[in-house]
Amino acid sequence: MDAYIILLTTASQASIPEIIVRALEDESVYHFGRLLNSPQLVEIEQFAQYGKLLELFSFGVLNDYKTAAAQLPQLSPQQLNKLKHLTLVTLASNEKVLHYDRLIAELDCSSEQEMEDLVIESIYKNILMAKLDQKRRLVEVDFTVGRDVRKQDLPDIFAKLEAWSNTCEEALEKISADIETVNAEAAAKLDDSRNFTNTLQELRSNHVMAAAEGLPRSDSQYESSEYQREAQRVGADAS
Repeated sequence: MDAYIILLTTASQASIPEIIVRALEDESVYHFGRLLNSPQLVEIEQFAQYGKLLELFSFGVLNDYKTAAAQLPQLSPQQLNKLKHLTLVTLASNEKVLHYDRLIAELDCSSEQEMEDLVIESIYKNILMAKLDQKRRLVEVDFTVGRDVRKQDLPDIFAKLEAWSNTCEEALEKISADIETVNAEAAAKLDDSRNFTNTLQELRSNHVMAAAEGLPRSDSQYESSEYQREAQRVGADAS
């Protein structure tokens, strides 16, 4: 796009339409907002028709062209194909699952094969990531590039971004709280394990001392099978 901006700033008035046509047919260019807002187009009334054409490719879809075709220059086959790609991007931005029948209608395709070819072309041009499900006749969307944005759409975009940011903050707060709970439970289990181990070692020491002094070893709850099982459990938790 930079090359076309430079051309437009240095071009004669007679060559401006040709520059716009070349930009619209360029297979690597899918954003036209900078060209649309260039002073050369804004200030010169005779190029209003081409300004509307740039608006169509910046913000519009194929049905918009059909509605206003009489007020716009006729599209070349390359331009028409690009407008179909941009229409597909708009549809895929709004819905993540698109039915074949709707795409065929919105893209004005004569067959499923033509529609599938448009989707595949868009994928190869990296303006869309999607999967074709021919059995269910669906296009499952993973990603699309963004299109140009009108100034009046910015408040709505900012509101959506703020809502998304708030949702992320709430999720992070919940995750942090969950981590603290898990850490506290782990610390409590570790303390229980240490206390049990210390008590067990103390009892063993007492038994060893009693045996050395020739004192009878009394039955104790710590010699019971229940205690042994508990010892094994705590030992397993500690490990």
